[in-house]
Amino acid sequence: MEIKKALEIQNLSITQMEMIEDICIQVFDDEGHILAYSKGCEMIEGMKKESVIGRTIDEVYTIEKSEANPYGSIPLTVLKTGKVMKNNHVKFTPSNGKKVEVISSTYPVFSDNQSTIIGAICVFRDIGDYILMANTIQKLQNDLAAAKASSRNNGTIYSFSDIIGSSHSIQECISLARRASKNMAPVMITGATGTGKEVLAQSIHNESSHGYGRFVAINCSAIPENLLESILFGTCKGAYTGATETKGLFETAEGGTLFLDEINSMSMALQSKLLRALETKLIRKVGGNIEIPINVRVISATNQDPLQAIREKKIRADLYYRLAGLVLIIPELKHRKEDIPSLSNHFIRQHAQNLGKNITAISQEAYQILLEHDWPGNVRELKHTIDQAIYYADPGETIIGPEHLPKYILDDYSKKSSHSKYLRHVSDSNSLKETLSRIERDIILETYQSCNGNISETARQMGITRQNLQHKLRAYEIKGSE
Repeated sequence: MEIKKALEIQNLSITQMEMIEDICIQVFDDEGHILAYSKGCEMIEGMKKESVIGRTIDEVYTIEKSEANPYGSIPLTVLKTGKVMKNNHVKFTPSNGKKVEVISSTYPVFSDNQSTIIGAICVFRDIGDYILMANTIQKLQNDLAAAKASSRNNGTIYSFSDIIGSSHSIQECISLARRASKNMAPVMITGATGTGKEVLAQSIHNESSHGYGRFVAINCSAIPENLLESILFGTCKGAYTGATETKGLFETAEGGTLFLDEINSMSMALQSKLLRALETKLIRKVGGNIEIPINVRVISATNQDPLQAIREKKIRADLYYRLAGLVLIIPELKHRKEDIPSLSNHFIRQHAQNLGKNITAISQEAYQILLEHDWPGNVRELKHTIDQAIYYADPGETIIGPEHLPKYILDDYSKKSSHSKYLRHVSDSNSLKETLSRIERDIILETYQSCNGNISETARQMGITRQNLQHKLRAYEIKGSE
């Protein structure tokens, strides 16, 4: 089946997924037939895989329809709409009559040309475990989509020309990355979530002498520990019940680049095996005893300071020295806000037409709000913000204004503006007591005036007693308080 082939491209065999016990994983074809049913599913639902495989969702489960779930089940809704449905609280009854309550996330799988939904993957846990399973499969889906969308036929979609920004910090990072592409030394990229670590890694690969080879990426935090070793090194037939002969990512990336994202989430035991592979340039499949030579450049990434990760025993020191031949630090967006206009315009050009909108620019008011935000989610958060603003815009509108921006960003801007207004009294010549008194007077006066001189309402809004407020009004000589 087409979906099985799509999963095998990413070295995710259904047999391997069905062995997982701590997470429930189901795979469905485009008609809702169940193709994979993990041991975790058997434990939670109380049914055997043999009684489920090949049957449709409607044949196995009874689920009430709702506004958020119009087709009677989350997987069917995803198969019909093509939309990701994450962290849904679902109650259902399998055919054995057991009542089940879970938190589930379901992701569509598309055909090679992205035009057809060929299946869905559902990951869930018992409600008692709640959200620990979070985004286990999300990165795999993103990697699959990126590989299929690649025009270079080497697993990449980005090059240095796709890194937007003229700030000194990002240009310095690009310059160092271009140098890294001229040799085959291992590279470690550090940067906060959403800064674009994989974009930089793909760019280095495409400008290197290994650019003709495959770029293979994996997020180490998105794969269960007991599965990650076999994905990296491959498995031998009979290594465990149902195991087949499979290539690992090291073999898949032969002659190219293997990108290990969030390396700090890999177990110390597996880090030891990775270190040996890098030092000897030999790997051994799970369940095998034959050593296989490899010719792969490794680029790793971490979302925390690697030296801090070493102190916290999240990265082995000897592995760090092996991986960090060159270290590249991607600056956070809050440290290069001068790049926000060019990034925003890039996202508009990239997405407005695809979304059927006529947006061409952003108003100065909206830009000011964007510049004041600290962007904890970095470039990824900015992209999401611009996309959301385009969605909110009416078909005839051409400019993104403040009214199109997400509420949390507007609230953040309003709070900062309020703080800035009160902090105008801060001066090196003022004592702390004098500064605080002036700020307090401004806040009381503004609230008092907004309440039309109503002392009781002013006291309520400020969270103080009426008597305390009257005392402060007299002390600060605020008129109308008598």
